[in-house]
Amino acid sequence: MAYAAHPNVQRRLNRVPAGTPTSLSADLVRGINAETLTLIQARKLNPVRAARALALTLATVSDAQTIVSASGRALNTDAVAAIAAQRLQTYLFPQDTAALESTVQGRLSSLPHGSDEQVVGSIIADCVLLFARADHADRPAAIRPAASAEGKWQALAGQKAMEVNWGWVSPIATTAVTLPQVTPPPAWNAPNFAADRAQFAALQTRLTDADRALALYWAAGAGTVTPAGMWMEQAAALTSQHALNGPDTARVLALTAVTAHDAFIACWRAKFQYVVARPQNWMSGPEVVQAGWKPVVVTPPFPSYPSGHASVSGAAARVLSAFFPGDALKLTQAAQDAAYSRVVGGIHWTIDGAAGLDMGARVAEAVLAGK
Repeated sequence: MAYAAHPNVQRRLNRVPAGTPTSLSADLVRGINAETLTLIQARKLNPVRAARALALTLATVSDAQTIVSASGRALNTDAVAAIAAQRLQTYLFPQDTAALESTVQGRLSSLPHGSDEQVVGSIIADCVLLFARADHADRPAAIRPAASAEGKWQALAGQKAMEVNWGWVSPIATTAVTLPQVTPPPAWNAPNFAADRAQFAALQTRLTDADRALALYWAAGAGTVTPAGMWMEQAAALTSQHALNGPDTARVLALTAVTAHDAFIACWRAKFQYVVARPQNWMSGPEVVQAGWKPVVVTPPFPSYPSGHASVSGAAARVLSAFFPGDALKLTQAAQDAAYSRVVGGIHWTIDGAAGLDMGARVAEAVLAGK
């Protein structure tokens, strides 16, 4: 993203003495990732905003590595990346400005650096911030009239629709035009959807302890690292297990985070386009399909189709499988588990998960094709 203002970066780089930049440290990249996850959890970001925070921060680190490594200038890459990342984190978590400043100063205390690293890191961050401040994430929330048609989502008592506009946030690795979209859902009373509802109701009567444990493991709501964060933890662990160097670690984490963010945008666009009812709208609605039934996981305040967990999981699993093909089966199974967890959790239809996994994988393919 920093290439949008690349001439500004290049002009400043030209003032740095020629030389060989240091190599980016994988530990620094994983540390910034972990730190961002801690902030997400502490500030209780919702899943889509958590994905954006991860994408912007890790993309900044990757941009810093790419720009500095190609510069032919005597710069400490870790220092530049740390300074740039801290600027993004401060924008994303303004309440934590003092703590973030203390953290970056602690990092810099062990890194040779000077005014060149400070200015170059700040300019790279400024370029990313130009994008972030214009990506529509903070546009005023739209007001949606309550749906009344059969099979349409309605907020439960006390709920307010969450992030209605998120489907129109600017993607990072694709565009609003090229971002793959979700396959439209079947009509509410189509035979395949009617069968899906019947299977869902039957499944809810025979949930096992393992089903409930799976649902709770993947619940990942506000106050956790969220689903994108769970995949970023997995991504960081894989880079460590496979002993990736710093530049490759930065690339893997940035691409995983950016793909998850873009997949959430496509997911949210579809959610508020199709406005499909949640299982609780049906199970506890006028038909009272199962008296006294409650989902294992609290029903979220937005429409059902497609599953956000499945969307981000299908996206992240496909990206990570491209980098770690030996782990592809395990990653694919984890994505399928994430999708299924929402069904046994009582908050999604099976078709929601299938559509999310498919769309997420297609977003990943689009991102990888342009990497």
